[in-house]
Amino acid sequence: MTKSTRSATLLLIAAFLLGGVGGAALHATLERQPPQREGRGAGRGDYLARLTDDLKLTAEQRDSIRVVLDHYHPRMDSVWESIRPRFETLRGELRSEIRIHLTPDQQRQFDELLERRDAERRRRDTTHAPR
Repeated sequence: MTKSTRSATLLLIAAFLLGGVGGAALHATLERQPPQREGRGAGRGDYLARLTDDLKLTAEQRDSIRVVLDHYHPRMDSVWESIRPRFETLRGELRSEIRIHLTPDQQRQFDELLERRDAERRRRDTTHAPR
């Protein structure tokens, strides 16, 4: 096995594992969380609800942590927006390299899988966009 083939294989395995872990974590979170408010910052409500549940926060702790999350939210958004283009480029390169190793039927299935995931992401981004 050549070094580039080994690297591509490891990258594929890592992407698969990260996707699986991330998907499972998201699914578990969504399954146990009630719907939160819509609009910008809905993710903060999800996180706060998870902390409240997992750590058994008191009402006072929950309110204090909400203030902390609100304080950091603009800076977190700013950082994400600054790296988003690089992330999107890297994700595109990763997907292209994965496709190279798939059969035509698998490529079609992979494209369909990615389209479903991208559509879900766009739906979430639209739901959480500023009003």
